[in-house]
Amino acid sequence: MQDSVLAVVDSLGSLPHDLAVYSVWEPIFRTDNERAARKATILLPSVRVKNYWVGSQDFGKTFNGCIGLESGVAWDVYLVYLPGRVWDGATPPVPDDFMHQLGDRLPVEKNLDGGKLRMMLEPVAED
Repeated sequence: MQDSVLAVVDSLGSLPHDLAVYSVWEPIFRTDNERAARKATILLPSVRVKNYWVGSQDFGKTFNGCIGLESGVAWDVYLVYLPGRVWDGATPPVPDDFMHQLGDRLPVEKNLDGGKLRMMLEPVAED
């Protein structure tokens, strides 16, 4: 993940100072807990990354509808919100774009790809 996501962010060079990466850790596997999440934050060493632990899958499920995930929980997804997007209410806004690593549960053209992610983020870097 670090190579695919943070390397792309860092490679863009001139980025708005307020560009942030939010990483929300939730229990997906039996071994997932707050301690494991804290240890895993070393995978995302950028100062832009804000890490959060949530004790249930509720947060991930909140995003199912906005990315078209019919069942399960949205995890290992990468949502891109351009400046000015506001989360107003109980349902998150549809992202301007997204990628995932959920196999055939979401469209294959949305599989995480560093080059495509870079193209998604370039308009933000140009602002």
